[in-house]
Amino acid sequence: MFRLIGVVLMLLFMSPVLFATGLSEEEQLWLQQHPVIHFAPAPYYPPVEYFDESGTYRGITADFVELMSQRLDIKLTVKQLPSWQHVVEGAKSGYVDVWGAAAYTEERDRYMDFTQPYIRLPAVLVVRKEQHGPLNMRDLQGKRVVLIKNYASAEYVKETYPGFDYIEVPDLETGLRMVSYSLADAIVATNAAALFYIERDGLSNLRVAGESGYEWQLRFAVREEYAPLLGIIQKGLDLISEDEKREIYRRWINLESSEPIISTEQLFQLGLLAGLALMVLVFVWNRTLSRKVLLQTWALNAELEERKSLERNLRRLATTDELTGIMNRRQLFSTLRGELKRSERYGEVISLLMFDVDRFKEVNDRYGHVSGDLVLQSIVDTCTNELREHDLFGRIGGEEFAIALLQADEETAIAVAQRLCDLVAACQIELPDGERLQTSISVGVVFADNHTNLEELLSCCDRAMYAAKRKGRNRVECFNWRSPELLV
Repeated sequence: MFRLIGVVLMLLFMSPVLFATGLSEEEQLWLQQHPVIHFAPAPYYPPVEYFDESGTYRGITADFVELMSQRLDIKLTVKQLPSWQHVVEGAKSGYVDVWGAAAYTEERDRYMDFTQPYIRLPAVLVVRKEQHGPLNMRDLQGKRVVLIKNYASAEYVKETYPGFDYIEVPDLETGLRMVSYSLADAIVATNAAALFYIERDGLSNLRVAGESGYEWQLRFAVREEYAPLLGIIQKGLDLISEDEKREIYRRWINLESSEPIISTEQLFQLGLLAGLALMVLVFVWNRTLSRKVLLQTWALNAELEERKSLERNLRRLATTDELTGIMNRRQLFSTLRGELKRSERYGEVISLLMFDVDRFKEVNDRYGHVSGDLVLQSIVDTCTNELREHDLFGRIGGEEFAIALLQADEETAIAVAQRLCDLVAACQIELPDGERLQTSISVGVVFADNHTNLEELLSCCDRAMYAAKRKGRNRVECFNWRSPELLV
């Protein structure tokens, strides 16, 4: 009997973590074999998670991570990356092992495993106060709606409500300012994060008008190669009590306060100061009026100039491709529709080119996404130098681009396309490691020839481009209107 008690005491002494956390021996062994686990939060997603001015990781998820680290004796190496896009790419490349506050999507499920949700936040619609009454997504038909790029809410909204006029921006702060400055009509965002920015940035003309129908169910996510870590983190979440969770939420999402905003004593002091200020103002009014007006005028002009500069930057974000600096898909198609109407009215000719970078996926897989971005930028620079100032050039998705040659007939368009094809093929692209890479493009051409339906022209141009790919790539094919099944 005493021997049995001794054995039990010895096991308790030797394996305190096992009994305290419920981790299996296999899980403890896995943690010992993986002493460094790279954890990359969303860089600035308050109050869920963010890095403050000193670079300290803070927020709801940070508090959950701290409690789990204490309970499981697990150490996560926090990585501060520039944007959520870099966090996503880091997980795909194996540089990042864990996300802290991610929503499940089918696309992410291909390379990440997810815990059960531990934060639920509704996605709301934020509009200017001049738009009255409650709103839902269907009320925004025909309006400009801002979505945050690579967010799960953006994928949900685009799939559920196709055909809306969407503008994708890199972060919530940019989107809220676009709505505040009337560059867009609404934005889909989490209630807590939107209120944080509205209060911090003084965007007092914005309000929450309703819900989008989407709810962020935020989870920890682990890349598939680290599958055992998923169960460990889930056990850590399960060890956090409901009282502890409520305390964390109260700390970061405190929607009500029992304390008055201004105390009676503070109000009395403010009254005294206001009275004194009024007496001083009356005393010096006549002598300082001109100077005051001058200073106010200067301040107003400075504020207006700052606002104009910010609006110009926001317009640029809304109309240009972030990577290459040329038109984005939305701006290109909008401008091209106007040019097609103008060509129909005045009898002018337009030709459309569409090209795709050959074997671009192989470049990304072999050299990485940073090198892939350099390839796209180099190709765009090469083409831009050859095009005329009034030609339209835009990125329509991934490695696919479109060019509208204004006042150019079919023969001219084919010659331009072939010249671009030859220049790209001859270009030596220097990668970050010093290696030089050559690539090529496949180009499809269509001459508008009195056809003004943009979707029809894009479809024909797309057929010509894929015919060029089938015939060996690095070549030009032209759509034949008289025999659509044949290509010139």
